Amino acid sequence: MTLACGIVGLPNVGKSTIFNAITAAGAESANYPFCTIEPNVGIVDVPDERLEVIHTYIKTDRILPASLKMVDIAGLVAGASKGEGLGNKFLGNIKEVDAIAHVVRCFTKGDVVHVHGDVEPVRDIEVIELELALADLDTVTRNVERVSKKARSGDKESTIQKELFERAQAALEQGAQLRTMEWTDGERVLLKPLFLMTMKPVLFVANVSDDDMQGESAEAQAVKAYAERTGAEMVALCGDIEGELSEMEPEERTLFLEEMGLEESGLQRLIHRAYQLLGMQTFFTAGEKEIRAWNILAGDTGPTAAGVIHTDFEKGYIRAEVFSVDDLVGYESEAAVKAAGKLRVEGRDYVMREGDIAHFLIGK
Repeated sequence: MTLACGIVGLPNVGKSTIFNAITAAGAESANYPFCTIEPNVGIVDVPDERLEVIHTYIKTDRILPASLKMVDIAGLVAGASKGEGLGNKFLGNIKEVDAIAHVVRCFTKGDVVHVHGDVEPVRDIEVIELELALADLDTVTRNVERVSKKARSGDKESTIQKELFERAQAALEQGAQLRTMEWTDGERVLLKPLFLMTMKPVLFVANVSDDDMQGESAEAQAVKAYAERTGAEMVALCGDIEGELSEMEPEERTLFLEEMGLEESGLQRLIHRAYQLLGMQTFFTAGEKEIRAWNILAGDTGPTAAGVIHTDFEKGYIRAEVFSVDDLVGYESEAAVKAAGKLRVEGRDYVMREGDIAHFLIGK
């Protein structure tokens, strides 16, 4: 399962710099390879130290991490919802991703011209969020009109849809982001086919100066406060520094981060946050041929997880033998885990846990 996170932002905020840094990092690091599959789309591997931990006790030919699709979406300008600039392309691409990484300029020095003449992060955020709300309003309004005729004739399903769409319409008319509102699971199901952009989870990426790597400037803190108010996440990084890091050897990169007082690079934090934002979790398969991390959604069952490996496995699922990375570390071998009674046999209703190591028994 590879879900997509779209990188968005105004022109000249460092959006493509960050995307290109991820690309370069993948070219330099065998641990976190990155494969560009289109000029603005790439699959980035999710760093996970547990893979090496598992490899300590289960020897294998190769190690494959989980992956995340990142999409560098064309820059937005005011009026995009009416087709200004690359608005139509920009908005169409956002509809296709599952979450949004919104890059916001927080660096004030340098000769990079700001599209609005000065650096005001919250204003910049609101420009994009207004355009998303206006585009969603157009979508919802058209769908209200679509279901109204059937609703007037007494169709129950259309009446429910009409009332729901009108509630979303009223919120969007006030410029609200629909992700900040309370929706039942059933309402989310009805809204999903509309591909509403303001429903998508958001991670704000504060692109800071090289002397503000911790994101302590007034500009970065303004983004953090806005994220907290609107139910979003925030990570601070310096795009230029990340570009330099991507060109370093692993040992040099580690030393640089230690000198900066950082445990991991900004890009690694961005990837981890995006992974969490998408509601994803990881399970592992481990054997002589390979150790591999797989993506599933939180709450997925054993058959669904098996189906990620091969679509036929979901239907043929019989049971799974499951144990944890911690148990593997504690007992130092899979055989010892089993002997200690820590290997669990789980049926079709089992809800996968973060970090499960699983062997699936599949019938024909």
